[in-house]
Amino acid sequence: MNILALDSALSSCSAAVIKDGETLSEIFEKRMRGQAERLVPLCQEVCDKAGLSFAQMDAIAVTVGPGTFTGVRIGLAAAKGLALALDIPLVGISTLEAAARNAARDACAGRIAVAHDARRSEVYLQLFDLKNGHVFPASDPLAVPLCEVEQHFDSRIISVIGTGVEMVKTFLSLDVKARLSFPNVPAEPNSGIVGCMAFEKLSADESVGEVVPLYLRPPDAVAAKPITYPFQNQ
Repeated sequence: MNILALDSALSSCSAAVIKDGETLSEIFEKRMRGQAERLVPLCQEVCDKAGLSFAQMDAIAVTVGPGTFTGVRIGLAAAKGLALALDIPLVGISTLEAAARNAARDACAGRIAVAHDARRSEVYLQLFDLKNGHVFPASDPLAVPLCEVEQHFDSRIISVIGTGVEMVKTFLSLDVKARLSFPNVPAEPNSGIVGCMAFEKLSADESVGEVVPLYLRPPDAVAAKPITYPFQNQ
């Protein structure tokens, strides 16, 4: 099974080709701008590196968020367009789950918290149990104000990872911080991991359902309210 995976949900842009659960090619670029122009050419480049064409793909995998609203939309639009054009399944993976899988791959075990920077003094937070390289959600994903993060940390959590780790540290009490570790594992999701997770879901015949963006709060940008002048309706 050949899978093309892509991600632009946070502050990077990546694509990978996975064959039967093994990464054949992957390109990861740290970037906050230009994702819309770069993502599809990146997909073509990893296909070329793998010696495969779009037509040889059996599925598309993509991160669905949480992340930046623009980045999530860019990734989903590209992935849905490719899946529709090729008439192949589309699998969505959350950025929180992908980061947790990074930790599991680096031999972390036990309960961890994944905290991604959500801006506006918040983090996207979810707890996971890691066992034998596998990831099991232990809570729902939430957008949590930094001042409330510690309230979501139960006594079983042993590690914290993600793009929001340094922010979280400053809001933890000394005793909680002392019992936690902050392992140096990749914080950003990468497409190789996303593709491997999609392969596992498809191989297990898990229902992937409709792939929709995972938004945990309203967009930062909102429509401007109409201006009412005092002389109107006179």
